[in-house]
Amino acid sequence: MLEFLNFINENIIWGAPMIAVFLFVGVFYTAKLRFANFTRLPDIFRATVLAKGTRKSDGSNLSPFQTLTAALATTLGTGNIVAVGAAVAIGGAGTVFWLILSAMVGMATCYGETVLGMKYREKKADGSYFGGAFFYIAKGLKNQKAGRLYAVLCLLASLGMGNMTQLNAMSCAVKSAFGVPTYICGIAGALFIFSVIAGGIRRFGKVTEKLVPIFSFLYIGGCLLVIGLNYREIPAVIQRIFAEAFDFKAGVCGIFGSVAMNAMSWGFRRGIFSNEAGLGTGVMLHCTSSGNDAEKQGLWAMVQVFFDTVIMCTLTALALLVTGADKIAADGTSNAVAAFSGVMGDYASGFIAVCIAFFALTTASGWWVYGERCLEYLFGGKGKGIFTVAFIIAAFVGAVMKLETVWALADLLNGLMALPNLTAMLCLSGEVTAEWKDERQKGGLKRNKRKSA
Repeated sequence: MLEFLNFINENIIWGAPMIAVFLFVGVFYTAKLRFANFTRLPDIFRATVLAKGTRKSDGSNLSPFQTLTAALATTLGTGNIVAVGAAVAIGGAGTVFWLILSAMVGMATCYGETVLGMKYREKKADGSYFGGAFFYIAKGLKNQKAGRLYAVLCLLASLGMGNMTQLNAMSCAVKSAFGVPTYICGIAGALFIFSVIAGGIRRFGKVTEKLVPIFSFLYIGGCLLVIGLNYREIPAVIQRIFAEAFDFKAGVCGIFGSVAMNAMSWGFRRGIFSNEAGLGTGVMLHCTSSGNDAEKQGLWAMVQVFFDTVIMCTLTALALLVTGADKIAADGTSNAVAAFSGVMGDYASGFIAVCIAFFALTTASGWWVYGERCLEYLFGGKGKGIFTVAFIIAAFVGAVMKLETVWALADLLNGLMALPNLTAMLCLSGEVTAEWKDERQKGGLKRNKRKSA
């Protein structure tokens, strides 16, 4: 079973054709946005995280800042440490280049899917907003079956990729660092998740608003310290990244066995695993924003991808490369501990374990939101209690079992979810472009105050 899934993932789901589709959609939307994701980053940040009033909510929904931290809590998972470490170890230094490129074009992809989600979202009787990729797939494409298929795939992914794999990485890291048995980690993790999801999406938003900035900058500080103390290695590492990213010399398997293709595959796969651009999942959280400006919420989604991958994942990769920790093993956790050991000594494993635990638990909590939203779309909210119980049980099981097959299924579900979402994005791109042009005419994304006057 595992060998079959790996074959499908390597050759079909995450082979060259699928990578080409993700890249095409990203480049397509990048062109639609006139390369704003590359050329207007300062303006995007000024319009979002640096703007005033972004933490105000209407009481029924999340504030724009809470949607950012909630979405980040869901994407800042084991992918930023464990998956990146494994990807660089297996795919080589060139993985970093393709990881960053996937994020930069993914910013445009995430903008497009968020704008569509905002346009097609619905307002419930209690005043809260409900939206997701399933709405614009079903309504925009006028294909209810495709919308339901997406919701089913996402519901399954919430139990595996968004839950079991996260708890597994957490329990392994905590056991290695502190000697805590995996079943204890599973119980503690399941209780934490339940305490968050019991309060629904608003409690999740309040928790992430406070904790995500703290743990994110704690981890960023650790990475910068490691990189700074090994600054002499930076030029050689940068040279190696570009050399391996474009080394298309055919190996024993031909051009698709080249160093560059291997790096490209792992870079795109782990970039998407981390920031979820193109999967449509983050739309469900961004659609809970109390704001009504679809274009502005799309900018928040761009910031999410940039911070998650261009900053967090890249810093992880650089910390590994400047210390040579990428060559130790194919295990991302072991590599990360080795990279931080030069700075923190025996405390490195504890630091990495705490970071992984936090990111894993918040990611799993966020994926409960995704699963619950898909369940509501499919069955009108029926079975929510059963799903929550199943989710908590899956979290415990994920913490105590080996999950090679679940990881392979996660890659498979990622690819399958992307197909209807990317199809809808291409077919409905005109609606996103119209929103972008309309906001430009209104003076939406201004370069500075003088020009906006």
